[in-house]
Amino acid sequence: MGAYIIHFDDKPWQDLDDEQYYRCKEIPWFSTTKTTISRLTPYTEDSAYAHGYTEAESKYREIRDELEKQAYQKGLKDAWEAARTLWNTPNRKEIFGHTAFNTVLTTLTAQEAIEKIRQHEQEKEEQIQVGDEVISPNGKGVVTEITDIYVRIMYAKGSGQVFKPEDLTKTGRHFPEIAEVLRKMKETDNG
Repeated sequence: MGAYIIHFDDKPWQDLDDEQYYRCKEIPWFSTTKTTISRLTPYTEDSAYAHGYTEAESKYREIRDELEKQAYQKGLKDAWEAARTLWNTPNRKEIFGHTAFNTVLTTLTAQEAIEKIRQHEQEKEEQIQVGDEVISPNGKGVVTEITDIYVRIMYAKGSGQVFKPEDLTKTGRHFPEIAEVLRKMKETDNG
């Protein structure tokens, strides 16, 4: 049970049976006698500080424990995701620097493997992809084809051009519907 501060009127409001009653300011219908008030532990700043400190320390421990638990769970999830990526990736050499699953496990720490996966994903995002809007030497266009040698873009009026990837700059906009239409067209041509 915690300590509470209850405010009573300074002067008694009623005198019954030779007792003076003091009305509670927070709950007007509640009143008590001077005898009851004399039994209450007086509020002091030291006791309030100690109580507040204890409460804050308890809450801090509770929050810290919860954050540690969440961080641990996130670490497990990240490590498991890295293990799945390691297992399911055919191009391990490109990401991890080794082709064999066991070699990667024995030469890299979990943090190193996760960092290599993040770097690979970031590089992949930075690479130009079909559907990306790019700025070419001749203006803005959308990527419609990528080969080992060139990138084909289409301008808003329908004309197209071919450029080296290093001559293009991504704007940050991406049109997935263009990539989807081109994929469907290829399926129709092959089917």
